[in-house]
Amino acid sequence: MNLNWVMPAEGSDMSELAVRPPEADAFGKVETHGIEPIPGPERHGAPRELAFLWAGAFVNYASLFTASLLTTYFGLGVWDGLAATVAGTVAAAVILGLLSNTGPRTGEPQIVFTRRIFGLRGSYLGAALTLFLAIGWFAVDCVIAAQAGAQLFGGGNAAITFALVLVIAAISVAVAIYGHQTIKVLETYGAIIFAALSLALFLFLAPQFHWGQASTAAGSDYLGALVLGFMTCFALVASWYPFASDYSRYLPPSSSTRAVTLWPLAGVVVPMTLLGLFGLLLPTIDSKLAADQGVLAVISAHAPVWVTVPFFLFIVVGEIWANYLDVYTAGLVTLAMGIRLKRWQTALACGVLGTALAAYAVLVSDFHVAYEDFLILTYLWAPAWAAVVLLTFFFFDSRGRPALAVAAWLAGTAASLLFVNYVNLFGNLVADATFFNDGLIGALHGADVSGLVSVAVAAAVYWTGRRISAT
Repeated sequence: MNLNWVMPAEGSDMSELAVRPPEADAFGKVETHGIEPIPGPERHGAPRELAFLWAGAFVNYASLFTASLLTTYFGLGVWDGLAATVAGTVAAAVILGLLSNTGPRTGEPQIVFTRRIFGLRGSYLGAALTLFLAIGWFAVDCVIAAQAGAQLFGGGNAAITFALVLVIAAISVAVAIYGHQTIKVLETYGAIIFAALSLALFLFLAPQFHWGQASTAAGSDYLGALVLGFMTCFALVASWYPFASDYSRYLPPSSSTRAVTLWPLAGVVVPMTLLGLFGLLLPTIDSKLAADQGVLAVISAHAPVWVTVPFFLFIVVGEIWANYLDVYTAGLVTLAMGIRLKRWQTALACGVLGTALAAYAVLVSDFHVAYEDFLILTYLWAPAWAAVVLLTFFFFDSRGRPALAVAAWLAGTAASLLFVNYVNLFGNLVADATFFNDGLIGALHGADVSGLVSVAVAAAVYWTGRRISAT
């Protein structure tokens, strides 16, 4: 392990010797590194730190809200909903952990690493799509924080929520200039505080939960609801795939592959399981209120002020610094695309575009529908992309096959389009619309398996192509 030792001042003893990250990656300071590989002497930390960083990314209201969709809108019960939540999270988190290994091995951000797989131009497509993800998550975080803040004003109508979106976006941009170490510290301690507040709220509301609430879906529709729940939670984690090595690239190159894979897995699965159960149970208190106004309204109506006020305040603060992750990666991918912007300029651009998306989610669309749309758009391409990256990294020489890599990625993405539930995706925009695959989706009883199809097709095309070219 490479550590930077701080030499004690003259006259002090060796007990004052301390270990700290390099100045290029220190808490409370603007990180100086861009997209270049992190030099060996500046590598530091241990794989277990990834568990706390990713826990910080998932110990938040977004995880609770995502799971709540399964009982509020998909018709699942508490325990089968939890099974779908855990299964979808584990399946996606394994891939996230495997992708994290490219960081210690190369010291490069995720998109920069893929230049050797997809070629420079092919990596630009991944960078542009990752930029969309970063901006989308910025918008999601701003809306969540604004909705929580609006609840503090007694109801959260659209005008108040929109005004708070503007304020929160502005603050997020102002503070999102720091780097890796600052993100890591804030995510870790923020996760601890949010977990403590969530536990207090959970214990107070526990007697009001209907723990045994069963699914309202039956027969083949029940299987469709299970798959939809699985894929929604899978998509939540998959939306972080292009970010993976951005936060592992400072680790020493000798870091264990097993540890780098399993610690992010633990950091994602544990909070999603616990907060997922909370999110599944909240709508059982008042299903109509949850469907009409969301689970934040359920909390406001059924928990005392001394619990809800700090909980909502911390959602606001926590989502603001969650935007660190979004703006940080947005800065890296703009550099990877050859766009020479300073970090503050990237933060401003991300904030402006993210605010526009947030305004759409608040003023034009139902937020839960807009959020589902965003997750589905994520897993149309990210799983196929990840399949090609992982096959190359673990099984093949990473250089010399960019055309095949891009073709496999696009083939997986194109195949997934046949299996998208477009009614679920666009039904809020076009009433009574019909789509070319309505018969297939009807046969699947509404299940959207596009993400799984994209992985399978991309992997099959790429594996077959590499095998043929090797003969």
